[in-house]
Amino acid sequence: MPVRIDAIKTRVKYYGVFDFKQIYRDVRDKLTDLSYIKGDDYKYIEPYYSEKESSDPREAKTIWIWWRTKKIEENSTFYEQHIDLDFHLRFCRDMEVMVDDAKKRVWKAEIEVLMDSYVLLDPDDKWKNHWFLKTVLPLFYKRIWRKRREDRKNSTITDTYKVQAMIKDSFEMHHFMPRTPDQFFQPYGYKGNV
Repeated sequence: MPVRIDAIKTRVKYYGVFDFKQIYRDVRDKLTDLSYIKGDDYKYIEPYYSEKESSDPREAKTIWIWWRTKKIEENSTFYEQHIDLDFHLRFCRDMEVMVDDAKKRVWKAEIEVLMDSYVLLDPDDKWKNHWFLKTVLPLFYKRIWRKRREDRKNSTITDTYKVQAMIKDSFEMHHFMPRTPDQFFQPYGYKGNV
C-alpha cells in the first residue's frame, strides 16, 4: 500500500452566472500547463460524472464531476503528486446573457470546487514487495528523504493554489496568489444581478 502524505485541502464556492464549459476547459488547460495532464490523458481524468434533474423547480439540476490527476516526474517513480478536484454544481439553470452585442448561453448556479492534494510514495509497491527495501522504506522517507519529501509536498501545495487562483480569477473573486500581467484565459464570471 502506498504511503500517502497529505498536502492541502481547499475549496472555491461561488453563486452566480458563469460559463461552465469555459471554466472546465481553463482548469483542464491549467492542469496541463502544470504537467498533471499529459497528451490525451484528459480523456481519462474523469472517473465519475453524475447529473440529477429534480422535479422541484427551485432545485433544478445538480451535477457532480470528479477529476483525478497526477504528476509523475521523469527521473523518479518513487513518488507521484496528485490533485483531486470535485466539481459540485447545484441549482443549475440555463440562461442567455448579452455579451458584446451577442447572446451567450450560460448557467446560473452554485458551484463548489473541492481540491484535495497529496503525494503518494511508492505508488507501485515496488519497495513494499522487495525483500530488503520494505524494511528500509520507513527510515528512507522519514529520515533520509525528508527534505525532498517536504519539497514535493510544498510543490503540490503551490500547484493547488495556482489552480485555485485561476478558478477564483475566472469568477472575479479575490485570491492570495500574485497576479500575472498577461493571463492566457479570460474571466468568465458576469457581474450584476440577473
